[in-house]
Amino acid sequence: MADSKAPLRYFCIDLKSFYASVECAERHLDPLTTDLVVADPSRGDGTICLAVSPHMKALGVKNRCRVFEIPKNLKYIKAVPRMQLYIDYSARIYEIYLKYIAPEDIHVYSVDEAFFDGAPYASLYGPDIRRLTQTIQDDIRETTGITSTCGMGTNLYLAKVAMDMVAKHSPTFRAEFTEESYCRDLGTHMPLRDFWMIGRGTERRLNGIGIFTMADIRQTDPARLYRLLGRNADYLIDHASGREPTTMADIKAYRSPVHSLSSNQVLLRDYTYEEALVVLKEMTDLLSLDLTDQELVTDAVTLYVGYAEDFTGGLKTYTPEQGRKAAEKTGGDFFYLGGQTIGHYASGSATLPAATDSRRLLTEALVQIYRARVIPGLYIRRVGISFENVRPESLVQLSLFLDRETSSKDHRLQEDVNGLKDRFGKNAVLKGMDLLDCGTTVERNGQIGGHKA
Repeated sequence: MADSKAPLRYFCIDLKSFYASVECAERHLDPLTTDLVVADPSRGDGTICLAVSPHMKALGVKNRCRVFEIPKNLKYIKAVPRMQLYIDYSARIYEIYLKYIAPEDIHVYSVDEAFFDGAPYASLYGPDIRRLTQTIQDDIRETTGITSTCGMGTNLYLAKVAMDMVAKHSPTFRAEFTEESYCRDLGTHMPLRDFWMIGRGTERRLNGIGIFTMADIRQTDPARLYRLLGRNADYLIDHASGREPTTMADIKAYRSPVHSLSSNQVLLRDYTYEEALVVLKEMTDLLSLDLTDQELVTDAVTLYVGYAEDFTGGLKTYTPEQGRKAAEKTGGDFFYLGGQTIGHYASGSATLPAATDSRRLLTEALVQIYRARVIPGLYIRRVGISFENVRPESLVQLSLFLDRETSSKDHRLQEDVNGLKDRFGKNAVLKGMDLLDCGTTVERNGQIGGHKA
């Protein structure tokens, strides 16, 4: 266990309720006293709020709730998402970071969160990073009007936990941990899923063998944890004692051996089987163009389709009573159809004979999975695709299983389409299916991250 006087080296800064805070700043309002949600009213009361202001959180409104879940008696401002504006604010705040810290000592974790290594700046700001972090937080507030939270620690994990579990709930919006103070203050904290990198599934498995706290993990035979969690037990054992061997240099040097590209949509209404198939083809088109643009290829595809809450559509073999009984039996994760228990989603994957960026071949593979796995007649609300094992085209050897002439034509066509889109805009080249009522490409081409730009 580290000495309690070990110097605080790393820190993590999060922009509090970022999207909502930006909207408040644009209106010259204080997010700490203003009731505001970021949500698109055109999507109805069932749409998810992308963010709620800190003051609304203090009133008990959960982040990422749906509009209809907000208490009716609460008066608030509803702000339409403006993703480009949030990106612009994030860039401005990154410029503030660069006034104090070099890029090699910053790891941008998300649009509103970043990690920092303060050790190289001891000669400028002193060995104590508290003054440095306070200066950065004050600068963010004065420059943008946005409040930030800061966690400090002797390693990256402790900085993150200090921010997530303490600073966000502190009146000062600041917190710090050494290994010793972490074990003392959070050793008996429950539930375990509050800790970074512990999901509900891992928590359930640990609870199943009588482990409910970090102190329990420290007292458990490591061999038992490895049998339960495999290699994931490594980080869990370290984190239970507040240890984290990864450094900023490790993060900067890391290069993932496996790459993927994915696209996901939550549809704005219940789609029929054939309508969702159109969306799938559109998504494959666009993701294939991304492969071509980045000179990448793939040889594996994955499909996910989520059924709507009222997914039974016009199926005659389903009865509400059968569904109720099945839900009671399975905890609501399945429904009962014609004597068969079926999940709320369908998924599947396929491996192609050779790596390619061909829209035609990738569409054929995904449509084949769709027709084999998705049940006709059920309403659909989510569609997701992923290209796995993505790698540079230059590293792929020629294959006897690929028609090189046809594949080259597909590649040249996709290059031409990308060229036209770059010159005249994303909607410069469209297919007939994109103009159907169920098509989503035209609208999504004007969005960032699936929301209004």
